[in-house]
Amino acid sequence: MDHQSLVALFRRIVLAGSPLLLGTGFGVGCVPVGDCSASEQTETVPVYQIHADGNNIDDLIARCQASSSDCIPLCEQVSSFMPPFLKSCELVTVDGGGLAVRSTFTPGCGGRRPEGLAAPASSGAGDSLGTWLAANAHLEAASIEAFEILAMELGAHRAPPALIRAARAATADERRHANAIGHLAASRGAVPPAVSVSRAPVRDIEAVSRENAVEGCVRETYAALLAYGQAQTATDFAIRSAMAGIARDETRHAALAWAVDDWSQTLLAPAARRRIRAARREAIEALLDAPLAGLSPSDRAQAGLPDEDNAARMAGELSAALV
Repeated sequence: MDHQSLVALFRRIVLAGSPLLLGTGFGVGCVPVGDCSASEQTETVPVYQIHADGNNIDDLIARCQASSSDCIPLCEQVSSFMPPFLKSCELVTVDGGGLAVRSTFTPGCGGRRPEGLAAPASSGAGDSLGTWLAANAHLEAASIEAFEILAMELGAHRAPPALIRAARAATADERRHANAIGHLAASRGAVPPAVSVSRAPVRDIEAVSRENAVEGCVRETYAALLAYGQAQTATDFAIRSAMAGIARDETRHAALAWAVDDWSQTLLAPAARRRIRAARREAIEALLDAPLAGLSPSDRAQAGLPDEDNAARMAGELSAALV
């Protein structure tokens, strides 16, 4: 899928929700729908560290103890990272007999995640939108490493020079993205966590192709779609302005992923190509599977994120186009 095709696809999908553009943008959603094939991360926070943010923590704990299905509001108070994909939430007993809240989530779709990316630390103080922005700044910074690794591995496997140059250029784009979103987070009192990646030796072409299919052809393509929508609808001018440039870059990165996919397929045996297609299908299906949780309607409107129904529609239309 080339750059022009992606732009046309994104425009069609976003404009299909045009009645919402007349009101509060995409308004009351959360980014993104689905887990984007992310590896799960777990956060455990002692109850005594929880700040209620206007809610009665004892009541939230009692609700969670009474029914595990009512633990989500408690986890939303706890998470230092405002994770968009809250997969599970439970009360657990820690050493010393105290209670803690354990949440399992998948991070947002801010860009490519390289293999060996460590779970982030807390983003520190800040409002809810600030911590969400800090989470996305962390993912953008992780994408710098991802593209450096991609460029190195493309070179090792003798990829066309144009693909290697594009991967190297993308590292500069992601550095700008991380800085821009990091500044937005800082303006709201949140500090993006440092990125830690344990790099492995150059992988075989099937491993490179699989990661590109999942992280690039699916995750990055979906991130580009969301960025395109945010650039049109975010009510916060600073976020909207930042997303305009990010959307252009991410669309170019998504096109690069599909070009790498086309090239790598020619080097794979039939069985390996089938495995790559299966991994991509699983990642596409995951766009529709995870529940939404996290930001308030006001925060989501400021960030230009889709409401639940529109997010599901966008993911569904993109999924159909990518299969």
